[in-house]
Order: sequence, then structure tokens, then C-alpha cells
Amino acid sequence: MPSSTVVTRLRDRLWTHRNLTIATAIVVGLLVTSGFSVAFDPDGSFLLLLTVGVVVPTLYDEYWPQYDQGWKAVGWIVGASVVASGAFVSLYWVGTELAGLSPLLASVGAFVLTTVGGIAVLGR
Repeated sequence: MPSSTVVTRLRDRLWTHRNLTIATAIVVGLLVTSGFSVAFDPDGSFLLLLTVGVVVPTLYDEYWPQYDQGWKAVGWIVGASVVASGAFVSLYWVGTELAGLSPLLASVGAFVLTTVGGIAVLGR
């Protein structure tokens, strides 16, 4: 049986803001990606998951002041994930439907533009 100090240290490490934001972003990313796969071509799903699950928490860590309470950080991640997903899906739709790009090229373009746009907005 592990000692209480090991359990406490492990619990404290799991509940850090960074780990909470990453776990939230991954869950939101999986939900958004599954919906995207149903509505659109599944080829763009991975880059959408990468956008929400990796880029959003990284933008929070690098460009946004850290909140004191975990629920505020989780709320920021959910809100930013909704915005990033909306931007990605919109750009993907424009690429495939209006520009006539293949799903792969449209998803790459949507990923790059969403990532660069997030850095440009938050990095100023």
C-alpha cells in the first residue's frame, strides 16, 4: 500500500492547472472530432483533434495568464476549443466546398490558419 505522502503528491500533480487543461482539451477534442467525422470527411479529424487537444492548451500555457481556480482554466479551455473548432470547421468547409480542395489539403490549411490565428490573437 502506498504511503499517504505518495498518494498526496500524485493527487496534487494530477490536479495541476496544466494537467486539468490538457485533459479537458483532449476530452473536448475527442467529442468534436467524432462529430466532425460524422458530418464531414474523416480525413480532417486528426488535425482537428491536434488543434483542440494540443494547440489550445499550449496557447493557454504560453499566452494567457494563469487563473487561480481550476474551473476558470477549464472554462477557458472549453471556450477556446469551441472557437478553435468553429474556425477549423469553417475553414475546412471553405476549402472543400468553395475552393474545391481535397479534404487533406483543406484540413492542413484549416490547421495552419487556426493555429497561426490563435497565436496572432493571443500573442499580441
